[in-house]
Amino acid sequence: MPRNKVNYAKLLEGVQNVIKRGDYHKFLSMINKIKNDYSFRNTMLVYVQNPNATIVKGFCDWNKLGRGIKKNPKTIFIYIPIKYKKQKAIEGQQNVNGKEEKARKDSTIEIIEGISYKRVAVYDIGDTYIKKGSKRIPILDDKLENNTTEELYHALIDLSPVPVITQEIHGIKKGHYDKTNKRIVLKESLSQDDKTAVLIHELCHCLYDDFVYKTERNKSEIFVESVAFLVADYFGFDTSLCSFGYITNWAENNIKEFMKLSNKIKETADEFIELIKNSQRGQEKISA
Repeated sequence: MPRNKVNYAKLLEGVQNVIKRGDYHKFLSMINKIKNDYSFRNTMLVYVQNPNATIVKGFCDWNKLGRGIKKNPKTIFIYIPIKYKKQKAIEGQQNVNGKEEKARKDSTIEIIEGISYKRVAVYDIGDTYIKKGSKRIPILDDKLENNTTEELYHALIDLSPVPVITQEIHGIKKGHYDKTNKRIVLKESLSQDDKTAVLIHELCHCLYDDFVYKTERNKSEIFVESVAFLVADYFGFDTSLCSFGYITNWAENNIKEFMKLSNKIKETADEFIELIKNSQRGQEKISA
């Protein structure tokens, strides 16, 4: 079996093991911790090889930050895309009868473009040291700091394209996105933190959920819940309302379908986070 197929099979096995152990939420937390624009799959590779990794970079990137790599580090391997161009000489062409004609003296050259993947080594910050004479360089991103989630809650209401209302909802349901009436409804009796968490979830449905809910309910909920977890975790508040219990059976039996969701989850979370940070309230909090 080709090496890339073997590696992909190992990745799928690693994802299944993470889900079986119930570690999916821990893995999602790592996406925000490693401070890299890694794909979902590369982040999963990091987690499978070193679940305790925090900030991860390659040798050259650490060197630019004034850090060296310790002896006998725990090497983590990821795959980076590399664009390539190849020249292919077309020796002959087929005529209408299907017979190959001899190439002319000025033989045709076809340019073939594509993407291949190269395995590279990266290292966690725990396996680095500050070089002598180097200055300590901050490498953490700015965040919208909140003593409570009230500021984030109001930032979300400001950017919502539909009205957000609170009313008493009977039963265990904490809120919903009413697509027909174009509004988000939150349970009035929720705490401030819970309202913020539910609002993130329902805004994900409103802004980014393009699944057909009747036939793709599992995909829709896994996508939205994962994005909501990443956003809440990024802004540093309790993510206990995010529940992934239902993911186990579906994802375990549809691991390739789950992987198709992977980059969509990460890209959407990144987009949502930037939307919040670039909102008026987000700008005020970051610059304060």
